[in-house]
Amino acid sequence: MRSIVICVLALTICTISLCAQQAPAKSYGATVSGHVFLEDTNAPARMATVTLQQAQAVDALRTDKKDVPSQAQSVQTLLDGSFSIPNVAPGEYYVLASETGYISPMSTLIAAKADRTLDDAARKRLAELAPRITVQSNLPASVNITLERGGTVSGTALYDDGSPAAGLRVQLLVKKKGEWVTVPSIGIEQAIPSTTTDDRGYYRISGLPGQEYAVSVHMNLMNGFWFNNPQGGASGSSFSVYSLAVYSGNHMRLKDAEGFELKPGDDHGGEDIQIPVSQLHTVRGSLTAARDGHVVNGGRVALRYPDDNSEAASTKVESDGTFDFSFVAEGDYLLHVTDAADIEYTEKPNPYSNIPPTIQEPHVLHKYGVADVPIHVGSDVSGLVVAVPEEKRPASSN
Repeated sequence: MRSIVICVLALTICTISLCAQQAPAKSYGATVSGHVFLEDTNAPARMATVTLQQAQAVDALRTDKKDVPSQAQSVQTLLDGSFSIPNVAPGEYYVLASETGYISPMSTLIAAKADRTLDDAARKRLAELAPRITVQSNLPASVNITLERGGTVSGTALYDDGSPAAGLRVQLLVKKKGEWVTVPSIGIEQAIPSTTTDDRGYYRISGLPGQEYAVSVHMNLMNGFWFNNPQGGASGSSFSVYSLAVYSGNHMRLKDAEGFELKPGDDHGGEDIQIPVSQLHTVRGSLTAARDGHVVNGGRVALRYPDDNSEAASTKVESDGTFDFSFVAEGDYLLHVTDAADIEYTEKPNPYSNIPPTIQEPHVLHKYGVADVPIHVGSDVSGLVVAVPEEKRPASSN
């Protein structure tokens, strides 16, 4: 009898254990699905991007609140415009769809990001472009989205000798409290795109919401490091060492940029930029200590406009004490020196496969004060020597 009880008990335990192993894990995720269509053609939006963005992050952009960290999921639509996002955690989300040439729902938030104003019409527009949904545990959610074709800006960037300004970055500017600003990226997408001029200097930016814009074309000097390992792999990095922009209306100053109004669906062509190579000059010099004239090998040098103290360009002081502005527009400037210091550099190897192969580790020996020197640029300037004063220390309370 005891043997029978033991056998029954063992069988019961095995059965419970087997059922526990076979029971599926409880899932709280849901699937969000739907279709994306193009308003102007009624065709499906094929290979469009659909992003599920947590509502709290989007709502923060619509108010004066600071941006909040968030997570997002994205997929691409199939050839019939359908999409499916599985295993979505319960919560509130905005469904954002984007396609080249069509208005991104994030563009409405760009206006709020710039001026921190979002009226009732803009709120309604956001709801049309990006529906808000509530996802519940294990319950599917469905939503359809229609994308509206945006406006287009195009033009050509040429040097003043007629040659194309190829490979230059082109950005759009929008107004923020009455001033031109570059458009930031929001979340995983950039609402207002940028582009690069082609081999003929031509550029075109599409999918723009209706508002006032200006164009900036940037001349960036880049340096880079590359590493090829014996296994055939390669890695690298590049960084900007100097930059200068030309703005709409062929102006060199941001505040002088000439804006244009764009409506949804407009094709605004002829927004051409001419880069005045014949009026751009180099400015080169070095830093010395005012007390004894020795070379100061660290710091930052900026060219500022005297009328409003805004910055035209900046560069760093090299380890030999020299500085170099590669191209500067003609005019009057204030050469402004900050963070000047005597620095001792120690050459140290980077770990294997890191780039560059060696780095210079700086050690500040002595700091100096700020220096301002007025200069006029009408041709190339070289041999400029700027003497930096001793750093002003706060008076002792004793």
